[in-house]
Amino acid sequence: MTKKTYALAGLGLTTLLLASCSGDNVEEIQSAVGEIDQIHGNIVDEMNGLSEEEMNLQTTFDEALASDDQMSTFADGSAPVFENITSRRDRIETISSLREDFESQEEIIADYDGESLSGEELSGLNAKIDEFSGQLESFTSNYETSLTAQEDYFTSIGSEDATYDTFSNGITELNEQTAANKEELVQLDGSLVEVKDHITQVQEMIQSTMAENE
Repeated sequence: MTKKTYALAGLGLTTLLLASCSGDNVEEIQSAVGEIDQIHGNIVDEMNGLSEEEMNLQTTFDEALASDDQMSTFADGSAPVFENITSRRDRIETISSLREDFESQEEIIADYDGESLSGEELSGLNAKIDEFSGQLESFTSNYETSLTAQEDYFTSIGSEDATYDTFSNGITELNEQTAANKEELVQLDGSLVEVKDHITQVQEMIQSTMAENE
């Protein structure tokens, strides 16, 4: 996934313009959209970090194999690959928490009943967040399953009764799970772009509304 930099466009420049719209709840909507934009950026950062750590796993695994011919660090869970798994699991938990934050801000937007802002555009943003949130929930659940499988595999190859089949068959299974995760990542990447487009459209609408009420 290509890392992108996102900015909260103009949020600090329009506070005084909100006075005439305060009765229409525009300020609260602006704040919610700003939070959504920030959460979106945080998710992008976590997803990129997850991808980077996943790419490092192979190198970490190869180094562990080269330095531990008895596989004792795999058996006792001290091999660096387990630290890599823990780090990625922490990122998955963070992403899940960010998804919940997304939904909290979505509820604020859904409650808007004023007339200054376009209900259609707000609903469009919420619909896109709903779609993305569902994709993200599926991804984090599947990724957590794959992390557990990786943990079990690395432990199994350190056991006394491990065989070549233990090593080979496990690698095949993990590769299949990784391929499935990557397919979901491609979908998520596209959805992140679409969510950002909707955020930008709503922010521009809010700016236009405030300008009209100067």
